[in-house]
Amino acid sequence: MQQQGSEMMKNALFLKCTLVFVLGVLLWVPLLMIENTIHERTTYREEAVQAIAASSAGEQKLWGPVLTITVDEEYDEPVSGWTKAGAVAGSTRATRRHTLQVTPSAVDLKGQMDVERRKLGLFSTPVFELNATLSGHYVAPTAKDLPKLGPNARLKWGAPVLTVGVGDTRGIAGAPVVTLAGTTLAVEGGSDVKDFTSGFHGVANNVPLDGSAKTLPFSVTVRLVGTSAFGFVPVGDVVTANLSSNWPHPSFGGDFLPRTRTVQDTGFTAQWGTTALASNGGGTTEGFQVRLIEPVDVYQQATRSVKYGFLFIVLSFAAFFVFEQLKNLRIHPIQYLLVGLAQAVFFLLLTSLSEHMAFAVAYGVSATASVVLVGVYLASVLRGAARAVGFSTAMGTLYAALFGILQSEQNALLLGSVLIFLLLAAVMLGTRKVDWYGRAV
Repeated sequence: MQQQGSEMMKNALFLKCTLVFVLGVLLWVPLLMIENTIHERTTYREEAVQAIAASSAGEQKLWGPVLTITVDEEYDEPVSGWTKAGAVAGSTRATRRHTLQVTPSAVDLKGQMDVERRKLGLFSTPVFELNATLSGHYVAPTAKDLPKLGPNARLKWGAPVLTVGVGDTRGIAGAPVVTLAGTTLAVEGGSDVKDFTSGFHGVANNVPLDGSAKTLPFSVTVRLVGTSAFGFVPVGDVVTANLSSNWPHPSFGGDFLPRTRTVQDTGFTAQWGTTALASNGGGTTEGFQVRLIEPVDVYQQATRSVKYGFLFIVLSFAAFFVFEQLKNLRIHPIQYLLVGLAQAVFFLLLTSLSEHMAFAVAYGVSATASVVLVGVYLASVLRGAARAVGFSTAMGTLYAALFGILQSEQNALLLGSVLIFLLLAAVMLGTRKVDWYGRAV
């Protein structure tokens, strides 16, 4: 009889373990559905950002400025022919056109970026207005900058054209002010520089290139509206940039990081510098770049948290199961299921609340609601308020540990590994004297 009872106990224990395992696998389904919902909300946010950018301007970038000069050359072109007297040689006047593209010897960008949030429904994105001034000078081109000239060449220099590339010309607010050699240029849209797909230019009809000036100073003032990011592609021998903003969460990228930066709660300032040697003569494509990021990406945080959902459910089920064995309580599989669903709903509640309030506040509200709900329910299931309080306290501690892991992204793997090890150690030490064949010793 004792052997039969032991066999029955082993069978019942195995059946319960199997049933709890199946319930845990089933609860993976709502967790996957919640994770899919988070991905959908992320997509909706991206669509909202694109809609905001479509109604104003997208990410912005400045190139240049580049000076384009056409030079018409008239020269003697040798000709030869045959007459009755024999071969003759002579020349005829011919013309050809050269195009010079001159980059600055030095260029400096100074910009003030004022940022505000633009909302569309539940979602928002940073939109900026940049007041930028480009200043510097060119070395005035001479005949030495042209290819080899023909015999008796005569040159006719065209009017210089100063071109600035702009990433999204819809964001040009007001008319840019462009000066070259002290002359204010009439500004028109479009770009005749191959590398600048869009932008604006000014024709310097009253700036003669007769060799009287060794340098051509320039200044460009432009007001740009953009969304999320701004970049400046360095074109010139020596390029410097100084940018300040009221946005306290910049992310610097591109081909060159700032040489100095200061980030405070009131905004940031950053200074860049490079030369033609470092930028491959202006051949870089990203240049100096700053991205206006969100301090807390609620959907990224929610996605990271839901990945721990199955662990939470497993730990809850393990605690229930051990409690059953230690206290000789019978907990129905439906009760396992309901507690597991409460754990899963926590992550859905967290995602929805974080769209309307700070993530930390949403996490605290969701965790408190989940702990209180499970605690009230377990007071009846475990037949004692003290037991429910103990279980709820452990559950609240887990939520607090998860929040710490989410806030420490760089050390998330380390903290998560330590947490799992400590929990496993607690279970092993707490059950080391349990006779899993049916009696506690």
